[in-house]
Formats: sequence, structure tokens, C-alpha cells
Amino acid sequence: MTSTLKTLTDNILSAVSSLPKPEDLKDDERMRLLDALDKLRIALEPPTVSIQNLCFGAHTITVVRVAQGMGIFDAFVAGQGLEMTLSNLHENTRGDELLLRRVVRLLCSSNVIEEVETDRFKPTPLAMMFANGLPPGDAIKHFYAQMPVTARLYQYFERTGYKNPEDAYNSPFQFGLNTNDHYFEWLKRNPEDQQAFNSVMTMGRTYRSEEWYKFYPVEQRLQVKDTEVVLVDIGGGIGHDISEVKAQFPNLPGRMILQELPHVIDSIQQPLASGIETLKHDMFTEQPIKGAKAYYMRTVLHDWPNKQALVALTRIREAMTRDSVLLLNENALPLNNVPKYSAHLDFTMMEILGSLERTERQWVDLITESGLKLIKIWKPSTQTFGSNLLLEAALT
Repeated sequence: MTSTLKTLTDNILSAVSSLPKPEDLKDDERMRLLDALDKLRIALEPPTVSIQNLCFGAHTITVVRVAQGMGIFDAFVAGQGLEMTLSNLHENTRGDELLLRRVVRLLCSSNVIEEVETDRFKPTPLAMMFANGLPPGDAIKHFYAQMPVTARLYQYFERTGYKNPEDAYNSPFQFGLNTNDHYFEWLKRNPEDQQAFNSVMTMGRTYRSEEWYKFYPVEQRLQVKDTEVVLVDIGGGIGHDISEVKAQFPNLPGRMILQELPHVIDSIQQPLASGIETLKHDMFTEQPIKGAKAYYMRTVLHDWPNKQALVALTRIREAMTRDSVLLLNENALPLNNVPKYSAHLDFTMMEILGSLERTERQWVDLITESGLKLIKIWKPSTQTFGSNLLLEAALT
């Protein structure tokens, strides 16, 4: 066995030295290899190491956030990614040198920066992404801000008798931060956290799967007269999706309407394309656009547990006619072997919003409970982390 492990180690080290450039790696091959390495690590790792990793796991994001506050990553970016001594770092960061040494030590052990020699350090490409003002750095800030809620999950479930959260206004978030605010209301009161949230949501657009209008027959199924409403984008942010649809189908007849809360509509800085209207609207109130051809929502309802999601769907159903369709562009968890990312995302939705990542069956059940009937589930040719199905529904 010893010789087998030595041979395996030598082969792995040799493979590392001959890997293609990161930009030349195919994503599917990369993920298969990482999955194999995870299986190898699990097979080799003794329980004591596994327990240590679990116990100390929270320190990693914490030390990255502390390093951001000290300006460590900013210093490396200002130095164009070159090596820096501890003294150089101290001159260009906040805090005393002893704390800096301890923070850098943990960053090195977490493979965020590299210790070239004693008291000389080099940033990894990852470290360069964590500078202030960059989206990956904002992701650290965003998830670190949630840690007080995560830290009190045990106490929350002890109090509730381990019942699944079912109300967006009585969730682990309210308990963890001792607030009555919904998470979105809390963000508005905390501008730095709102900015980080917005940055992370924008970053998420780069990981989306095939766009829904490429596998859904838009021109065949969404036909109306020029004076009628062809598409209402409910909760569509600042108009990314509806603008893309308009660009893809510039000659599609009918009006397109972006609906969002007043402060979101007011935040739109660039004029939307000709033919796109904006309307300030709360989706939990009566839907003012009656009889539109399509009411569209992209990853909106995954922010809400069934209690609130059913209210929003009911408001839409009340405005629909026999010719209308509801289009829900959402993620769906597989029934088994749920990827780590998706399982973590589901837990995050539970903590912060009292919501969940639903399976395909749960989405269908939600539609049915709202009084609508499922017409078809449309799927892209390949599945990724982004929105991965389009549910089409109509009146019963």
C-alpha cells in the first residue's frame, strides 16, 4: 500500500506540473477531475483531520473578511501582484504587525496567499480577486454578513422544535439579528450590505445556463397585436432579462412591461430599449396588467416560501385570461446526489429568506396549489448552476 500511495502521489504531482493553462481547461473535464480528487481525499483523510476541518471551517471566510478590512488584498493589487515582505505589507495596511502576521499565516494555510520564504509573501490569483470593489470580494462581504444568522441556527431550531421555516417574516434571519425586518427591508437600511448583495447578484448572471428564449418557442407561442401586452417581467430588477428578450426579438408584436418595486425602478440609470415600459408594482398586491399574453418571473419565487409565493401567484392568476401563460424561469434541485453548491444555496435561502431551492416536483405542486395548471416544463440542452428550467402554466 505504501508504494501504491507513493506512486499515486508522484503521478499527481507530475500531473499538476503539466496541467494546461486555466483558460484552456474544459469546465466538464475540470469538474469531473475535482470530483475524483474529492473522492480521493475522502478515502484518505483520517477522521481527526475531517473533524478539524469542520471545526475550523468558519475561520476561512472570517480571516478573508478581516484581511479585506486591513487592506491586505488592496495592497497586493496596488503592488501589481508582486511579492511583498511582511514589513512592506505592514506599511501599506491597517493594524499592528503582530496581528498582520497572524492573519497572513492563516491566509497562507488556506491557500489564499503563498509564503515564498520567511516573511515574504505572494498573492494567488484568488487573493487578487478579494480586493475591495471587485465582485468576488463583495461575495465575501455578502456571505460574511450572514454569519450571525448561521451561528444561531441551532438556537432557532431548538426554539421552534426543529420545524422547517415557512414564513419570510419569521425565519432564522429575524431570530439571528433580532429584527422584524424582512431581509430585503434590512438591506435597504444597510447600504454597504445592499451594495455587496447587488454585486453578487450581478456576478451570478455570468454563471447562467442557456437563456430561456433559446429553448422556448417565443415567436410561435407569444403572438399578440401591437396594442396588447406580450410580456410582463415581474420582479425583473433593472431590466436585464426583458432587454435581452427585446434585443433577440425586436419585431415581436406587443408591449413589454418591466414591473419592480419603486426604489428599483428609480435606480435604473440607463434608458431601456424602445418598446419597454416600466411600472412600479408590488407583486403581492393586485396585478394591474390584465390579460397579458405572458407573465414572466426569473428566480423571483425562490426568494419566498410557499406562504408568500402563493400570494404572488394568486395575484397573477387573477389577472390572467384563457390566452395568458405564466412563465417561471427557475432552478430545480435534483431528487438525489444534490451538488454541494446547490445544497449550500438551499440552506442559505432557508436562513436568510425562510425560503428554499425547490425540486421540479415542488415547483409543479406550487403551481397546482395556486390554482393554475402546468402546460409544459421546458429545459435547456445543458444544465449548469444558473436557471435550469422554464415552467409554463395557464388557467385551469
